[in-house]
Amino acid sequence: MRSNTNESRRQDEKVSSPSTGDQSTIAEPVREGDRPPATPTPSPCTNPTEEPISVVGIGLHLPRQRQRPRGTVERFGTRPENWRGLYYVYVVENGVEKRVQRRPVLGPTASMSKRAAEDKLFEIIDRELALPPELPRKVTFRSIWERYRSLKSGIWSRANEGPVQSMFKKHVLPAIGDWELAELTPDPLQRLLNQIASRGYRKSMVQHIRTYVRAALEYAVDEGLLGRNPARKLEFPKTTKSRARFYSLEEVRAFLAVSTGRENLVFRILLFCGLRPAELLALRIEDVEAGRLRIDEAVKEKEKGQNRIGETKTESSDAWVSVPPDLARDLHAWVAKHPHKDDPKAFLFPTESGTAYRVGNFLKRVMKPIAKTAGIADFDFRAMRSTASTLFQVHGTVKENQGQMRHADPATTLRYYVKVIPENQHKAVADFERSVMQKGGKRRSKAEPGGLLMKG
Repeated sequence: MRSNTNESRRQDEKVSSPSTGDQSTIAEPVREGDRPPATPTPSPCTNPTEEPISVVGIGLHLPRQRQRPRGTVERFGTRPENWRGLYYVYVVENGVEKRVQRRPVLGPTASMSKRAAEDKLFEIIDRELALPPELPRKVTFRSIWERYRSLKSGIWSRANEGPVQSMFKKHVLPAIGDWELAELTPDPLQRLLNQIASRGYRKSMVQHIRTYVRAALEYAVDEGLLGRNPARKLEFPKTTKSRARFYSLEEVRAFLAVSTGRENLVFRILLFCGLRPAELLALRIEDVEAGRLRIDEAVKEKEKGQNRIGETKTESSDAWVSVPPDLARDLHAWVAKHPHKDDPKAFLFPTESGTAYRVGNFLKRVMKPIAKTAGIADFDFRAMRSTASTLFQVHGTVKENQGQMRHADPATTLRYYVKVIPENQHKAVADFERSVMQKGGKRRSKAEPGGLLMKG
């Protein structure tokens, strides 16, 4: 069976293989004249003088895509955290088309979902594309400030937004409000700060204006309207020093002598417990405990309705403060006679309608008339808090003073609240001299009154 198969393979090879003469003909090289004419292949360069076309960089000359940019959203910031969008548009400036990045702030992540942030970004992109791209965008500082303020309106408290807006309407916008952002340089901004400082305004006000001008221009940089922030390196001008006012021990005793009832109790709480006025007027009956007061709420001066009672100034402000024995006894007696003593949520010092006092009204209508009778013409709550911290330093350590004032850092207590008591300073210097110059009841100095006179 295998032999038949091999024989059939040989026959197939003979049929398929050419003869010996044919093999020699195929092996000979083909002469140039005998080769058949080849079919011409198309060439991109039929003219020998032309160079071949290079496709390198050809995409740079293609028209830019003008479709709607998709954009993305991302989280940024920490306190508070916000949503920020990112997209690109093409604008024409001085006849040159530029690709500009836009980074609008969309809102806080605490109250806005990612989907809502994306929807808001799409609205911003639609408004952006509705502008004619051939015209350069001219944005003034006034317009960018209004956009920045409206963005922060949901973050700032009314107590902060009101004074900031008032400062800008009075000092900043009349000076640089109509300036275009492209024309703003450090020079006019520095001159603005120098003028405000030269008018005698406090250091804190000049510092607030510099901070918010810088923040508004930084927002313009994030929006792609400015290349850099011209307020980044503004220097702080010389300002008049604020008066470090606190009440002396004689003034404190004079107020206590002419005050009675509620006003006497309020003054002692401010003095011994170091409360802020907004915290004092938000106290409730349930906050009065044995030997201490619980501080966890504050009156919001600019708010209305249920929003008038809110959080305290800082996280460290939510704490207990110690109450001295006599004040604690009088506080419990006050609660026992309170018209709403059975309601633990009732305010400790309410108005006639049972609501919380406004800080300004209580100062003007209640405390200032009594202070004027006591001979204190410039009574205010800020000086009262400094008085509490200053007089406490004689009886307690810095750490104890910090705890009673509820500051996060003892440096804050020492730097802004504790003042030097002249009488104590004079007494300390006298004690220091006495300890150095005397030993065993005898003076160690051998100087004579005429010893400093030059001899002729």
